[in-house]
Amino acid sequence: MRKLCAVWLVVLSLSWSVQAADLPLSRVVLFYSGVSYFEHQGQVEGNSSVNLSFRVEQINDILKSLVIQDLGGGTIAPVTYAPQDPLEHKLSAFSVDLGDNPSLASLLLRLRGAQVTVEGDQSATGTIVGVEQQEKAAGQTTVKFMALNLMTDKGLMNIALPGVRAIRLADAKLNAELQGALAAIASSRDVAKRELALGFQGSGKRSVRVGYLLETPVWKTTYRLVTGADGQLFLQGWALVDNTTDNDWNSVQMALVSGRPISFIQDLYQPVYAQRPEVPVSLPGVIRPQVHEGALAEEAEARRAEKAEAAPAPSAAPTLAARQAGLAGPAGPAGAFGGAGAADALRLAGAGVAAAATGAQVGELFQYAVSQPVTLPRQSSAMIPIVNQDLDGEKLSLYNERSHAVHPFNALRLKNNTGLHLMGGPITVFDGGAYAGDALIEDLNRGDERLITYALDLGVEVKTERPSVPQTLTSVKIDNGVLQAESRQQMTTVYTLKNRTEEPRTVMVEYPTVQDWKLIAPAKADEETRTLYRFKVSIPPGVAMPLTITLERPVREQIALVDWKQPDRIAFFLSSDVISPQVKAALDENGRRRVEIAGVV
Repeated sequence: MRKLCAVWLVVLSLSWSVQAADLPLSRVVLFYSGVSYFEHQGQVEGNSSVNLSFRVEQINDILKSLVIQDLGGGTIAPVTYAPQDPLEHKLSAFSVDLGDNPSLASLLLRLRGAQVTVEGDQSATGTIVGVEQQEKAAGQTTVKFMALNLMTDKGLMNIALPGVRAIRLADAKLNAELQGALAAIASSRDVAKRELALGFQGSGKRSVRVGYLLETPVWKTTYRLVTGADGQLFLQGWALVDNTTDNDWNSVQMALVSGRPISFIQDLYQPVYAQRPEVPVSLPGVIRPQVHEGALAEEAEARRAEKAEAAPAPSAAPTLAARQAGLAGPAGPAGAFGGAGAADALRLAGAGVAAAATGAQVGELFQYAVSQPVTLPRQSSAMIPIVNQDLDGEKLSLYNERSHAVHPFNALRLKNNTGLHLMGGPITVFDGGAYAGDALIEDLNRGDERLITYALDLGVEVKTERPSVPQTLTSVKIDNGVLQAESRQQMTTVYTLKNRTEEPRTVMVEYPTVQDWKLIAPAKADEETRTLYRFKVSIPPGVAMPLTITLERPVREQIALVDWKQPDRIAFFLSSDVISPQVKAALDENGRRRVEIAGVV
């Protein structure tokens, strides 16, 4: 331990005997996976050092992600920091063991052979011989106490510890060890910041860059969606950003990255020690007389161990500091929505809000690069506009019996023609200039379509019926004494949709897909998701429209005629129109013989 500290101090003396430099924070990239990339950039001259301060819990992310660049031809010196060694391992490096919180008597016992000066009821200077427990009569009781045995120049002394006021160690080195162990205990309680010392070695002025990842709150998105009288939609999106770091963000370039990059925490700050087995010293054994038996010839079969295939190398992580693409973003329209009352309708276009970010694809992720520098004090949050433009869509009603059995929901089908990847989040919908409801949307890639629902549509009522449909026999045959029957089972649901408004309605009905069941009516759904069929029904004002959905599956049945004990099933198959004359004759013969056997028995 002392050797490692000495080496560390040598490195410090070599690297830090140079001028200090300041690298201000210049760029922040927030990822949706709960981390952010921070980049410092500035100028250094000659051999320079930079100290960056972090909270203890942030050190692991720093050690895992730190990127240092000297862009002017210089070299990077080793990055130094104070290790987070386990307390018990730190204390084991000192000659005085304080790891188990020893009492004064125990501590003095561990200092046997040390020269001390004792002050108190008895004062003396000498060498510690040991500590023992003693007893002393006090009236009717006996008092037990610990006593120090000390070898002095006048001989062996016994000093009662309750009467001792102070003990001083004569050995300066031993006293320093005790002080060092106490300092290690005190530092283990320190939860303040730790510093990383970065060294840049070179000549002249140079540009340098330092980047790293830290855990930060997930950036969020919220949207406002306005529907116009002509069916046109307008979308305004805001990004919510939180600066929970210990530093202000002053005029930093900011980017917001969507996607789900994998991120994790690993304890790299605390030194890890491998568990090594303890092997006893090997001693030669005692040689004893041996009894040798006759040889028994026995062949041993050799076995070959298969070599385990090497694990594939981990894939390279995406570049952390993806540079700003500089693409021009789409401009928001300035026109108002058409139709009566447009002057009083809620307007977002041309109302002073412009998208402050341009979007671009960065590898497999999508990045919003904020066009203007951002200033955000520490422990503060901000809303940044990132979307402000027209959006293609369709207004309809969406019915799902599991969501609401009587009424559908007011819905909008959104098509993402913004050229941007829209992050998931809440949407506040304004219809006809008034608040219409709230919706949620998941991530929407460029060109994708998605349905959102924001209110209950009380103008449309739905009645659901499920008539019973008998199972239909389709074929019967006999093979090697086994009757094999195939039937067709159907499941039918009839929806009656009543439009009680004075305007036509388009209702999208959702019906769950069922494993092993095939849709036969209607012949094809208008849409199909992983778990749902969707059927579109157009309903004129004041009209009720039916929608019948039928699913079908085959049912196969096998019955051994020799063990058949269900005469009603024989009668069922004999009455079927699909049974062939040959099968009918075989069943008749089987029934006749069963009657004969029953009479004999």
